[in-house]
Amino acid sequence: MTSSAADWQALAHEALLDHVNRGDARHALQMLLSALSLRLGLHCTLRAERADGGLRWQDEASPGITAAAAPQGEAMAFGLSRLGRRVGTLLLHGAAQSGHDAAELGAQLGPLRLSAAALLLNDTAADPAPPRAGTVEMIRSALQGGGTFVWEWDIDSDWLSDIDDGLEQLGYAGQDIGRTQEAWNRLIHPDDLAANHEAYLRHARGEADHYEHAYRIRASDGRWRWYQERGRIVEWHDDGRPRRMLGTQTDISEQREREQAASLLTARLERIAQHVPGILYQFELDAELVPRFPYMSERARELLGVDLARAAADASELMERIDPADRDGVTASIVESAHALSLWAWEFRVHAGAQGMRWIRATSSPLRRADGGTVWHGYMHDVTELRELEHARQDKAAAEAANRAKTDFLSRMSHELRTPLNAVLGFSQLLEIDRADRLSDGQRRRVKLIREAGEHLLQMIGDLLDLTRIESGSLQVQIDAVPMQALAEEALDMLRPLAGSSQVQLRLQLQDPGLAAQADRTRLRQVLLNLLSNAIKYNRAGGSVDLLIAPAPPADGRAWLTIRVQDTGVGIAAADMPHLFEPFNRLAQARGAIEGSGIGLSVTRALVTLMQGRIQASSQVGVGSSFEITLPAA
Repeated sequence: MTSSAADWQALAHEALLDHVNRGDARHALQMLLSALSLRLGLHCTLRAERADGGLRWQDEASPGITAAAAPQGEAMAFGLSRLGRRVGTLLLHGAAQSGHDAAELGAQLGPLRLSAAALLLNDTAADPAPPRAGTVEMIRSALQGGGTFVWEWDIDSDWLSDIDDGLEQLGYAGQDIGRTQEAWNRLIHPDDLAANHEAYLRHARGEADHYEHAYRIRASDGRWRWYQERGRIVEWHDDGRPRRMLGTQTDISEQREREQAASLLTARLERIAQHVPGILYQFELDAELVPRFPYMSERARELLGVDLARAAADASELMERIDPADRDGVTASIVESAHALSLWAWEFRVHAGAQGMRWIRATSSPLRRADGGTVWHGYMHDVTELRELEHARQDKAAAEAANRAKTDFLSRMSHELRTPLNAVLGFSQLLEIDRADRLSDGQRRRVKLIREAGEHLLQMIGDLLDLTRIESGSLQVQIDAVPMQALAEEALDMLRPLAGSSQVQLRLQLQDPGLAAQADRTRLRQVLLNLLSNAIKYNRAGGSVDLLIAPAPPADGRAWLTIRVQDTGVGIAAADMPHLFEPFNRLAQARGAIEGSGIGLSVTRALVTLMQGRIQASSQVGVGSSFEITLPAA
């Protein structure tokens, strides 16, 4: 079970109020320890210590509240101090083995540790030494450490004491507002008053163990702040009427703003998902291997006939609808992806209700959670028609239909995926530069990976869009005289960081600085970047890439020039050379570690052809490759 900082703060408040109600600090500490153990799923030990460091007493609790005979794993120790005095130690056994970070966990438990220390100082049953502060002062000090303030309400006189801190938090002075509940109510938003009073009445009638409510309250600057209040009636009249109440108040405006921002992001994602042909999803596998889909875009109802609420609670039913012939492979691949945190990509058949058997292609990236579970974020879509067309390519008519379907599909996918992908890239860049809410080093590394993966995908989408526009004849080129020296130096400068990180040397050999090509400058630069980046990626450490530009012999009554990109890389097998420019064919690199889509060379040849040029390649395995372009000279 996971808990937020707000959950720990609420637990700490509850323990302090329990102490006020019972006057028994030891009971409140036992309640705190048991709840902590249950929420973390760990064996916990609380040591009360004397001033000389000796043990006063020790309590233990394990998940399920029953104590364990033999705690498992090395313990994380958190000291408990208050008013400069060490009063105890909290031990969490096996926390590191469960994936918890000591610094992060210690910060989350800050309010709880402050409360535990305050309660230990008020525990006089086992130590006759008087506490160093009164109970109310100690509670107030502990809660202020967590950004919370205490109030006390004399119900008969309607007098609120100890609310100066709360008024100061809102920018008021006590004499400006008054110290009665009636005066405080005048600050509460009119739409929240009735619900707030009803929450109090439920507690006063015994229907709730304590009073708790969140409402808006007007600050001195006129803005509405969100307050969370918790309290308990601690004294009653003989006739059963409430007499005195004690509670806490916390400004949760920032928390509400974060929740609202998250809600807006979710709504925006759903609007984006409506324009994506497939399904955006989040899939998780908890530590007990229970599968869930916390999020699936609405298109899942249409494509798979999925009940989204049921899939969010337990995806076992959906997993059982995978065709039995594919189910074991899907399950094994998910477990392998969770173990290695590797990209998951799979095709499988699903019984999609009235639509019958459908082929689904899914891709997602995994992340490990602190509780040991794994969560994937990905995309799946129906590829049934594509698979059927692939099997029908022997027939010419079917082959033409498959080509049209592919072109239409890629064009639509390229356009529609740019919107959500640009949102992902934009938010990842905002996270990296946000100075108000800085990321940890680990978070920054993960956000960087998200951004780099998104940029890679965006480049793939651009290549896809170019390829479909070329195939459909809609890509136009603007032919002008293009000075080659400036263009070559620009391309090399753009790729020097990649070459540096790959330990590859870039060299330019320009036979005549005045050489110019008859070409589209933007598309020729794209061609150079494609060829040069491939030469760097498939090179070796210490290798080199040469860009050579020289005049070519005249032909057909025209002047020509050649552009050659030559590398010292891994080379290409002779059997693969005839398939070099086929789209989506990565040849031997399909099983390699270098990312790619198999589209770049196809786009490169198509662009060269559009500019009235030609391209040819030669290679030798283990020696290197050479790509030579011939274009009309200006």
